[in-house]
Amino acid sequence: MVIPKEYDKYKETPKEYPKYDKNNPDYRCSVDYDKSNYRINKAAQEAKKERVSISEILSLINLFLKNIKIESKCIVIDGLDILMTVNYEHIRRQYKLNNQSDIVWLRFTTDGYLGVVASSNDINFDYQTNSGKIIRSVNKEWDKNKIIIIPLPKITGRRDRILVEK
Repeated sequence: MVIPKEYDKYKETPKEYPKYDKNNPDYRCSVDYDKSNYRINKAAQEAKKERVSISEILSLINLFLKNIKIESKCIVIDGLDILMTVNYEHIRRQYKLNNQSDIVWLRFTTDGYLGVVASSNDINFDYQTNSGKIIRSVNKEWDKNKIIIIPLPKITGRRDRILVEK
């Protein structure tokens, strides 16, 4: 996998982003430790913006996958109970993934906002996670019936998967 230079800016955590682990300068700050409320404040700003349609999000994902030379198709699940529907082993076999975790998934709020982009085989709607706490801080709830899953065939490990997630 080759990440084009134009995407380099997404590889690193923004400089203004607070960190609480000085030994790991790219560590994402937990909302529980962030005294500046950076992520909560950023979510409040984003929640005031116009919502982006699923079709536009899919178009951007497909362009990105093409640019990084990953042949994949987005799986859109809409209207079904996600936690009862998703079978990671089936996705691994069908898309010839090295590992069940070789997916990126996007979760939405009930009013259609993109709430989180994550990677691994742990799709959940927990409000005790960072993303759940952030969503609750802007008075939104998870849509438990809508998600996008992107299988990542030929990813060589967690590092590559996280680069795609970022």
